[in-house]
Amino acid sequence: MKNFLAISVLALGVALLAGCSREESAPTPQPNAPSPVAPESYMKDKEFRGKLSERNQSRKELVKARNAVVSRMVEMIEAKKKELGTSDEAALKAALEKDPEWNSLYARCVDANTALGEHKRETMKIVRERLTKAPQNGSKEISK
Repeated sequence: MKNFLAISVLALGVALLAGCSREESAPTPQPNAPSPVAPESYMKDKEFRGKLSERNQSRKELVKARNAVVSRMVEMIEAKKKELGTSDEAALKAALEKDPEWNSLYARCVDANTALGEHKRETMKIVRERLTKAPQNGSKEISK
């Protein structure tokens, strides 16, 4: 047992010494290479902030319109539940699907959700474009 332990410790030591090298050469800087640039916060870009503010306002309007439709749909659901006297989901759904106002509201809700999804995709595209944009004037060079 002692031999096994001694051999194991010896093997572990050899493995550690063989695989671990602390001396790594630092990369040599290229003489004509530009210094890395630390971009300023994109939130300092007034034009970009203005675009985001406009997008936020238009999103709020879309959400407000959708919420009005959803609140009317909730009212209709509660009224149908009272009318039917049951909370059976299948019966409630069947009764609501027969109502033309419900179908109109449902279509408007789907359209509003689609518009919000498209709005989000467009906003993310604007943000991605800004983040990949070259650094603005006033960016600071990283010191070596």
